Amino acid sequence: MATSQSLALKHWARIIKRWPIDKVRPESVSFQAIMQRRLDRLTNPSLNAAATSVKGNEALVSAAPPPKLDEQKEMKQANALYSLLENRYETKFPMPQQLRYPESRKTHYDDLLQELEEAPSRTKFSSFMARLKGRFRLS
Repeated sequence: MATSQSLALKHWARIIKRWPIDKVRPESVSFQAIMQRRLDRLTNPSLNAAATSVKGNEALVSAAPPPKLDEQKEMKQANALYSLLENRYETKFPMPQQLRYPESRKTHYDDLLQELEEAPSRTKFSSFMARLKGRFRLS
């Protein structure tokens, strides 16, 4: 069964700590929060046992069997996430500069990245002004 000494669970905990925080996504649906809940269900089956309660019509509901830890499957998933964290694909398959900086608008992707970095800390007024600027582009 899943113990706290499981190698796959240690890798999952390490991945959760190293995964970059998405500033745009709400905390409740962040990668870290979702994966931590998944690990909690795998390591503590009593969290799933809450379903053995009585429904509104007094019928007992049987709990689903706790998920079993498939060590090999978890290690494959951890390896896939490590490959994303370490940018293995970016180094193996580099993006051509013509794709990154198209002739029609060379700063397009840099502008998008800047927009995503600024969006979480923007006030309502500056957000409104950015929306207006987007509607009336003169350049």
